[in-house]
Amino acid sequence: MTAEVEVWRIPLSGAPEPEAEDRDSALEELLDDDERSRARMGKVPGMRRRFVRSHAAARIIIGARLGRAPRAVRFTRGRWGKPLVEDAGGVHFSLSHSGETALLALAPRPVGVDVELTRADLDAGRLARRFFPQRERELVERAGHGAFVRLWTRKEACVKAAGARLTQGMGVPVAHTAPQAVVHDPTGPLQGPWRVVDLALPARYAGAVALLGDGPFSVSPRMWYDMLAEESDVMSAILGVK
Repeated sequence: MTAEVEVWRIPLSGAPEPEAEDRDSALEELLDDDERSRARMGKVPGMRRRFVRSHAAARIIIGARLGRAPRAVRFTRGRWGKPLVEDAGGVHFSLSHSGETALLALAPRPVGVDVELTRADLDAGRLARRFFPQRERELVERAGHGAFVRLWTRKEACVKAAGARLTQGMGVPVAHTAPQAVVHDPTGPLQGPWRVVDLALPARYAGAVALLGDGPFSVSPRMWYDMLAEESDVMSAILGVK
């Protein structure tokens, strides 16, 4: 049986003024004390807003799947810090954000998702030479920046599915041209296997989702829409959960 992976795209740009401040404040009320503390640590302009919106949206969506209010979703952490939902009932998730976009993946087995905003100042060649296997270094030299970001998101998605550290997964060979491919690294610290799919995203963004194991899966793209905290408590009225 083919597994289904929901991949939610979450815009982080916020509502137009003057509504933005009220909405972000309402969404922040959905977070727990640890999340609110982490949100307040953001010093870069917009960082707090992006953190609040992505994490509140994750609570709303996960809560809907589990039949819980967003505030009732509780998280623990794995060995390397990967967030896990308490009493998840077989629901696995992964959250990633970059620029003004976040992605949330929900799956029936361990999943990882990654999104990256393409940066013109990124030295792709230097990073590929430092971290990637020989074949992938050569690919980046030929194809340039786009190839590097595509490979990077695949690797990070695999690492997140494994619940490990990013440096442990840089050796995983992910250079393939298939729409969906099984990758593994029998001699590395993270052996896999994972099944990996590239995601269709807006211009300047690249993303990938990986599911632990070699079983096939389908990707179900979803979009989260902005809402106030009190709206999220009435699940039948939520426009953001489609």
